[in-house]
Amino acid sequence: MRSGYNTSISTANGAKGGRSGEVSGVLQCSFCGSVNAEAVTTTSRAQLLADYRTMHGLSFPTQVLDSNFAFQAIATKRCRGCSTIFYDPMIAGDAAYYEYLSRNVSWYYSPKRWEYPIAADMLVKENPRLFLEVGCGAGHFLRLARDRGYEGHGCEMNPQHLETLRGEGFHIFTDPDHAVSQYDALFMFQVLEHLVDPYGYLKTLLPNVRPGGIIVLSTPVSPSCAGFAIPPFALPPHHQWMPSTRGFNLLAERLGLVCETIMCDPPDWSQISYGLRKRCGGSAGSKSIPLFWRIAGRATLRMATFMRREWARVGHTGMALLRKPALTN
Repeated sequence: MRSGYNTSISTANGAKGGRSGEVSGVLQCSFCGSVNAEAVTTTSRAQLLADYRTMHGLSFPTQVLDSNFAFQAIATKRCRGCSTIFYDPMIAGDAAYYEYLSRNVSWYYSPKRWEYPIAADMLVKENPRLFLEVGCGAGHFLRLARDRGYEGHGCEMNPQHLETLRGEGFHIFTDPDHAVSQYDALFMFQVLEHLVDPYGYLKTLLPNVRPGGIIVLSTPVSPSCAGFAIPPFALPPHHQWMPSTRGFNLLAERLGLVCETIMCDPPDWSQISYGLRKRCGGSAGSKSIPLFWRIAGRATLRMATFMRREWARVGHTGMALLRKPALTN
């Protein structure tokens, strides 16, 4: 997710953040609307920054620290209505934070995502005249769709990507309000989890989707191998949410959409290896995974699968295909 797609407010401590649908001072789940949540764990600011250093070799400059880490601790909570994971406080990363990540994390704009080829097959099935991708990043999905003969517009805030994609002939704008027509399909890959209020943001986008059109959303999901790993990127200021598959269904209901399909990528032992190394105080900064941790990750996944642990069934990402009801006479 690139900076600029957050609906955030200014909190008392000066950090950029907000509360999703706050009701009488209580955090409301943006996916199901419930205000009933349970505390899971708490991560101190010091521990979060230490995880960035040891697990990814990242040490943020003062400018990024002052504007994105102005908190003492982050509380992880689980919605009792749909089991979605969210955080308190919610701190939406600013442009300086995402610029630092894009320069220092080689995999941040990965051209290979589990959901890309599946979403491309959805294009073939739907045969849209025009689609929109919000948070198109470096344009990997736009190019894949173009190769298959489909025209897509993109919404992106990163100036470098804007210049590159426009140079390739793509119609790219910086705000969905600049969309010039209704689209047959809307795609948002790994975007919703960065937003303070996913429900509110999607509600503003729905008028851009024609009746009968589709909305395709992908995010990290919980429970999953990713939830087992709990990397620093899963917490603010990077992510604000880790929805459950039930959360996707209830979000669709709240928006007046029909949830046709929810699918998840297969279990991923490397996520478990990451989590094991983190819990043992090891470093995950290198791209290669040492043999010991490969064996440990695979063995833990096999054991968890045998024990029917729910988190062992999913690797990292869930993707939902929602449809806007067609107009009726």
